[in-house]
Amino acid sequence: MKKERVIIIKNPQLQKVRNELRALIKLWKEDIESSLLHSDFKKKHAEISRLHSAFLNSICMCRFCGNFDRDMIFAPDMRQWLCINCNSRRVYFKNLHQELKNQMSKEKIREFLERLAGGDGIRLSRSGSGCKGHIDSKRILDQMGIRKETQEIFLELCDYYDGHCDCEILLNAKPWLLGEY
Repeated sequence: MKKERVIIIKNPQLQKVRNELRALIKLWKEDIESSLLHSDFKKKHAEISRLHSAFLNSICMCRFCGNFDRDMIFAPDMRQWLCINCNSRRVYFKNLHQELKNQMSKEKIREFLERLAGGDGIRLSRSGSGCKGHIDSKRILDQMGIRKETQEIFLELCDYYDGHCDCEILLNAKPWLLGEY
């Protein structure tokens, strides 16, 4: 599909039918996977992967939250179905990321990440970092002269990209912030 599609079912009886059909498809998929696993594994591994991938990409389940009893929307840029709630969140953070790009250049973000990883920040090493939330991030952003409003946007995006603390910003959110995912 090339366009965004929304499928909302308002009738409770039809919602029940939809949910039961999705549950039935899920059970059918699990039954086939189970039977394939008990046969010659190496020959059937590709078939199991194909079946699992088809299920994940279907309208049966939201790829973000895993729910299969909600109304769905097709996101053409991701080529997958999401529930309405997850898609709303995705669009919100996509717009927030664009707003951050307008307020903070990629070079500033890269400078921040280098400072956070280095002597100014958490000094990430194999032995850990002694995580303390976003304390070092806020201090470094202040030192860089980044406005408080921009800092709030930046840290909200970091949380969305699983950067819930300074070390997780470096481990999880960095590629998303730099657009290198």
